[in-house]
Amino acid sequence: MKQILSTLILMFSIAVVYGQITLQKTYNYSTAVVKLETLGYKYYLMDVPASQVRIYNMDHSVFKTISCSVPNGYYLADIKYVSENLFNSDSQIELVYIYYKYVPTSSSYYYIYGAKVINESGSDLLSIDGARYINVNKTGETEYKLFAYCYDYSIFPEKVWTNIYGLTGSLVSALNISGSQPDYFLNAYPNPATDIIRVDYALPDDIKSARLNILDSSGKTVKNFLVDGHSNHLALNVNDLSSGIYHYYITYDNQRTISKKIVVQ
Repeated sequence: MKQILSTLILMFSIAVVYGQITLQKTYNYSTAVVKLETLGYKYYLMDVPASQVRIYNMDHSVFKTISCSVPNGYYLADIKYVSENLFNSDSQIELVYIYYKYVPTSSSYYYIYGAKVINESGSDLLSIDGARYINVNKTGETEYKLFAYCYDYSIFPEKVWTNIYGLTGSLVSALNISGSQPDYFLNAYPNPATDIIRVDYALPDDIKSARLNILDSSGKTVKNFLVDGHSNHLALNVNDLSSGIYHYYITYDNQRTISKKIVVQ
């Protein structure tokens, strides 16, 4: 009897310990967290169909919805640097968003990119044609600059250039969820897809290889691929996948990026 009682107590103790992890909220989009300069921590996500960034309080209530205007035929690709004072000193929230357009040709296809810095009212602070990647780099003890890496894929070989912009503000701690994780770039298109989907990625210079994982809605891995710095994309045939929503992310050692969504029709 004592042995049975001891076993039950042990099982209860284990259940209490492992029961401390609880699901708080599920968002239907890849969600990140940011520490704003005066407002503190907020969640944010990118809604591609609605061309919006939604910012949430830590209790998951909606804090702000920011519209990201994109040209006709373009889609949002990435949101970066949600902040209050990085780009100017007013009281509004600002952010960078990158957008793209798929352009088919008679024999192939290419993509057109662009980026904007806007405030929460939607006013443009900066517009950059061709910008595919945006990074804010420290260039002095108290100096930060915005680097826009731009491409023109309509010609061969493609034209590549970098624009560098001075900034009035500086990064705050824990600005993005990445922490010590590498700064990966991930994007997939056309999305939704019916046949072939192209997954673009950019690995940091110090990472030689990683794995791209594709999961179904239940969390089961349906495809995974070895990727490296010798290429910047994978062309995937999705004909063997059932219609539905899939998520993809990159893993390296014990690190992983946030997941993004693919829709297969």
